[in-house]
Amino acid sequence: MEIRNKRLSDDDFQQQRKDVLALWPTGQEVDFSEAVEFQNGLLPDKNYAKKLALAKETGATLIRSDCGVPSLEEQAEYLRYLQDEGNSDVLGTIIDSFTRTLRYEAVEQRLQESLQSGKWLLNGFPIVHYGVAQTRKVIAGVNLPVQLRGVAPDWKLISEIGMAAGYTASSAAPTIAFSQFSHDIPLETIIANFQYMYRLMGSYEEAGIPIVAEISGGVGILTPNSLTHAATIIDALIAAEQGVKNMSLMVHTQGHLVQDIAACTILPRLCQEYLTGFGYRDMTLTVVTTSWSGKFPEDPAQAFAIICLGVTAAVLAGAQLAHAKTTEEGVTIPKKESNAASLRATKKVIDMLKDQNIRLDAKAVEIERKMQELETKAIVDKVLELGNGDVAIGAIEAFKLGVIDQVFATSKYVASRVLGVRDNEGAVRYLEHGGLPFTNEIIEFHREKIAARKKVSGKKVDYESVVADLFSISKGALVT
Repeated sequence: MEIRNKRLSDDDFQQQRKDVLALWPTGQEVDFSEAVEFQNGLLPDKNYAKKLALAKETGATLIRSDCGVPSLEEQAEYLRYLQDEGNSDVLGTIIDSFTRTLRYEAVEQRLQESLQSGKWLLNGFPIVHYGVAQTRKVIAGVNLPVQLRGVAPDWKLISEIGMAAGYTASSAAPTIAFSQFSHDIPLETIIANFQYMYRLMGSYEEAGIPIVAEISGGVGILTPNSLTHAATIIDALIAAEQGVKNMSLMVHTQGHLVQDIAACTILPRLCQEYLTGFGYRDMTLTVVTTSWSGKFPEDPAQAFAIICLGVTAAVLAGAQLAHAKTTEEGVTIPKKESNAASLRATKKVIDMLKDQNIRLDAKAVEIERKMQELETKAIVDKVLELGNGDVAIGAIEAFKLGVIDQVFATSKYVASRVLGVRDNEGAVRYLEHGGLPFTNEIIEFHREKIAARKKVSGKKVDYESVVADLFSISKGALVT
């Protein structure tokens, strides 16, 4: 398969649509013109892009939590609960893993077994099963914008049904789907799948319905920021070529406030720089954060501390949206009461901080920004060089060479030769940088930061340290 970062022609896109909508009977419910009319009929407050744009204009930080259950009625009730009892600003619907992996017949079987046993056997909302008309009941049941949540290599039919049903944002993106949510699917196949989804978003945009593409370059578990920044910029260039105008760039905060704030502020600037350089204009970029994505403490009180620290970074950095995890992250699939409690806690943190002019050590933040910029540009510029200016071609080649990589990748096509570890202050550094195209200045910076941890602890910083850092937050500290 030959892939280029080139806008799909109308003929090619429409031919693909016929095949996509034929994948399952509910696909036949999708009528683009009718869907645009339906979206136009929704109140402006139910459009995700408009809500984020207003937050950016006013300097507000919004909150969101996610939920996904198999029952149509329970999903609608859960979202209403997060809206009414959690005071959420926007909402997210998690799609079940069977739907995400295109196993639609298995979804039908699991739903039938669930009805017979009284126990749900799906881990999210099976949107393809319910189709457009039924899913619109979920959207109608709330007054807030709702996002399609989840990541998978093929999000085409999910996005078709979801956007026709009234969803105005989606979280899936190609590089994270490739490196951390697939095993043996080539990157070119996944990019092609997302070019379709982004062209669909672009079509809605051209029809006057802004749709948000939330872009996350990877899961932030001991992952140096430049890895996820670079992947995010690659995905943003792919999305922009297909006509996407609204992008929410995700930063996975990892507990070190200076580093997290630097990440939230440098990513949109770098992304805008590359988008402008390729001639993509009139883009609206916002920042969304999520708290630590690794193991959570089982103690709810300690879990609350991690959740609130994450939203503190979001507020101090001026991010437009903070995703609130729950105190049950380390134990089970969250119940609506736990979800709502986390939302209320994070809302309180935002209310307490919003009028305060709090600044961390400006020099320390600037050093982190500088290093993240140097590292990210080194990776992205090499990707573009390998692709002779085409980011899709360059990304495919770069992953083959390990020029771009990922920590704890699931894909057999990813080199996985990079490792992150915390320094003495808890910031994430490169223990191993693999084949990343870094200068000596960058490499020495990370070595010195890691050496400082060794000097203080008296212990060698190695793979055992990485393992310890994976569990350190769940035990109560950034560095143990």
